[in-house]
Amino acid sequence: MDNKKMIILASASPRRKEIMEKLGFEFTVKVSGCEEITDETEPGKIVVELSKIKAKDVADKYISNKEIVVGADTVVAHKGCIMGKPKDEEAAFDMIKSYEGDIHKVYTGVSVVIPYKDEDEKIRILDGTDEFKLSTKDFFGIENLDISACTLNKCEAITVSYSVYTDVHVVPMNDSEIKKYANSGEPLDKAGAYAIQGGFAPYISSIQGDYYNVVGLPACSLYALLKNVL
Repeated sequence: MDNKKMIILASASPRRKEIMEKLGFEFTVKVSGCEEITDETEPGKIVVELSKIKAKDVADKYISNKEIVVGADTVVAHKGCIMGKPKDEEAAFDMIKSYEGDIHKVYTGVSVVIPYKDEDEKIRILDGTDEFKLSTKDFFGIENLDISACTLNKCEAITVSYSVYTDVHVVPMNDSEIKKYANSGEPLDKAGAYAIQGGFAPYISSIQGDYYNVVGLPACSLYALLKNVL
């Protein structure tokens, strides 16, 4: 798809890069180096806030009227706890043990910073965000949608942020299966200690929601937003 503005993906994740490539947009990668701190406690609000921090940090460094920035953050939540990246194999075992035979949620927050050069372009962007807002009723798991104005790198911009959750169903597992996967090395750099597209796939019986949201970027909703505002 031809972009009217160049997209900057504010993430070093190879999985998010692969998903962006599937969407068909041209983009470059610029990684935020800022500290990610939030006072939010709800998973959906946490990922929205952290995605905003990343997107706005990159936008403030690199954005002009010719680019937009996409930021994202993903967490796994289960039984009221945020499951981060495990510090070692034992922590990975404990996380996976808590999922087996149960359902947990994966949340991804997305923030898109869209600059405009004049009032006409601002109106066009806001018309696009209105269309996206109306379409969100057709997407499972979209929450915390916020559309607001900001100024970054001397550019006036519209920021669109939202979260998406996906329910993940894990089959019952025995301890030897859990230990084998926990010790495989794959869980150690993954939020929630597993990769749905990797060695944990045999243990996921079904999901409700966007598969790519679990990988790290909700493809369907992000595509719908970008095609409306580019």
